Amino acid sequence: MIKSAIKPPLSIIVLILIYTVMTLFALWRATQLAAFDIVTLGGFPVLAGLLLQAKWAKVVLWVHLGLQTLIFAALATTAFIAYQITPEDVKVEFAGQIIPIWLVVSSAISLLVVQWWAGLSSKSRQFFNRSSINTQA
Repeated sequence: MIKSAIKPPLSIIVLILIYTVMTLFALWRATQLAAFDIVTLGGFPVLAGLLLQAKWAKVVLWVHLGLQTLIFAALATTAFIAYQITPEDVKVEFAGQIIPIWLVVSSAISLLVVQWWAGLSSKSRQFFNRSSINTQA
């Protein structure tokens, strides 16, 4: 944490860990695969805002989390429709390994639920409200 005036609660620390991993993954994808997308690259401003305890961190978090939720819902709907048409073609493959759909879905839902919990917890709201108060005279 760059500012040490306010100690972040556990929920904010969990968010920082999630977005640190997401940022490292985005950097790896950008350098190794030259792949850019808004979901992974959008983690940069969220992480920066949380670490800096910036006034805009709450807004960026909600926008990014809403975007993640919307994208997951769209992908889930598309996968469901595709599964109804050709079930054998609906699969997730990474590095030549087929990952079970239930594992992908449960991981995505768990990640979203943890982020919503961390963002909506009362201690997180207190943290965001305190970090947005200007203490300089």
